[in-house]
Amino acid sequence: MPERAFKKLGDILTKALVSGDFDLYRSVLCLPMKFTPRDGQSYVLPDEAALREDFDLYVSIIRLHGVTDIYRQFISFEPAGPGELYITCMTHILVRANLLAEPFASRMLVQHDAAGWRIKEIESSEGHLNWSLGRATVTSDGKFQSKS
Repeated sequence: MPERAFKKLGDILTKALVSGDFDLYRSVLCLPMKFTPRDGQSYVLPDEAALREDFDLYVSIIRLHGVTDIYRQFISFEPAGPGELYITCMTHILVRANLLAEPFASRMLVQHDAAGWRIKEIESSEGHLNWSLGRATVTSDGKFQSKS
């Protein structure tokens, strides 16, 4: 997967989340979809209904914070199996030209199939995943903080 293809995939993912377009979001993700917080308990969205519920939560958090862009800075890729790659990037969540939170490392397992490159798994910071589920806030100094 060339860096350009990863950029396109990331741009589609961002457009879907910022605009609230579930069909576009669904087009770049595989089911079941796995989310893994570093040093935390992973969870799997087994079907479209679960994916939709997760998407709606994330979009509501994005809108609450006024997120206008999510930039994924490519770092590296490594083979994961036939037609699969791990992509590592730094994720920047922006409100206009300002960072909402400190950039954080993410890793995606992507798969190439008849539909093109799609995401099978996302590994991210536990704070970010909790924030996307409405379980954390962002402090004034750009850190994710659990609500509990």
